Amino acid sequence: EGIINQNTVSVSFVLFLFYFMILGVITKDQEISKEERRKLTQFKKIELSTIFSDDNYFSYLNDYFTDQFPYRNTFRKIKAIAGTKLFLKNENNNVFEKNGYLFELNTKVNENSINHLLSKINYVSDTYLQNKNKYFVYIPDKNYYLNDLSIPKMDYNLVENSLKNGLNEDINWIDIKDDLSLDSYYKTDIHWKNEKLEKVVNKIGTKLNFNITFPNINNTYSPFYGSLYARISTNIKADTLNYLTSDIINNASVFNYEKKEIQSVYTQKNLTNVDSYDVFLSGATPLLIINNNMSNNNRELIIFRDSFGSSITPLLIEAYKKITVIDLRYIGSKKLKEIEEISFNSVNDIIFLYSIPVINNSFAIK
Repeated sequence: EGIINQNTVSVSFVLFLFYFMILGVITKDQEISKEERRKLTQFKKIELSTIFSDDNYFSYLNDYFTDQFPYRNTFRKIKAIAGTKLFLKNENNNVFEKNGYLFELNTKVNENSINHLLSKINYVSDTYLQNKNKYFVYIPDKNYYLNDLSIPKMDYNLVENSLKNGLNEDINWIDIKDDLSLDSYYKTDIHWKNEKLEKVVNKIGTKLNFNITFPNINNTYSPFYGSLYARISTNIKADTLNYLTSDIINNASVFNYEKKEIQSVYTQKNLTNVDSYDVFLSGATPLLIINNNMSNNNRELIIFRDSFGSSITPLLIEAYKKITVIDLRYIGSKKLKEIEEISFNSVNDIIFLYSIPVINNSFAIK
């Protein structure tokens, strides 16, 4: 009976391997993994004579079979459940899971980074923006809203006080901490949600003296797997990405300085990219000029921003005839004077909008 059982196990194992081998052959290769936010290794033909002369070929085969393994995501979820339930792991790749959200573990305040950011903002302010209405919007990360004393957080008071004390006196502070909550952020990503920013927009409007109608046409896309999802094996369900629009937003035109082309506010083709968040203003780009073709005023705004600015900027279009969006991570502050598309003289309002992830790691800002 013992021999029969051993034979049964052996045959079952061989059939199991044979099943997955056949399934792997007949299943079409996947180009990207939305869950892992990366391109998957694709099959490439190679001449038999070069197989043994190519030192990297067998390494490539290992990557290919690993990436294209059938039910890959199912096994990743099983691994996640085993890690959290059986082995009690709370963190992986500096990401941890709590209350159905993923968080990046970040407790150390980088004061050198804060000072670097301040030096760039103050330089831009002094060089190009004399006698302008200037504001700084500080965006906490979602860890700020996690009410769990057992989980260490960074010293947010130190961050805020360092920023306030280091900014030029003519840059006004806009406090939006109480206008956000944990629900304002994606579960699997670091960013805030476009549809949860009405209070933030109203707060900014109060300070900058405008009153607009919050867009109410909701467009949805799912599944959205955020940047944190790729760094940890988790059983958390994917987010739904919402982007709000209106007639004004739909009729606005966006000039992409880098690509030298006119685009729409929401680039819907980017929803199927590795990062669906790129639907907002085409993702990372140095300079955008947004023209409100339905505007009834001549107000102009310049926003110096990081990626959080991509999803709030569309909500401000109604208030301005023109919005210039600048990302100093991709265009140097000293180069701004050479770009004729940036009209510093005619602009009314300036917003410096930066989030904790960039404030605490700002060295990419030029």
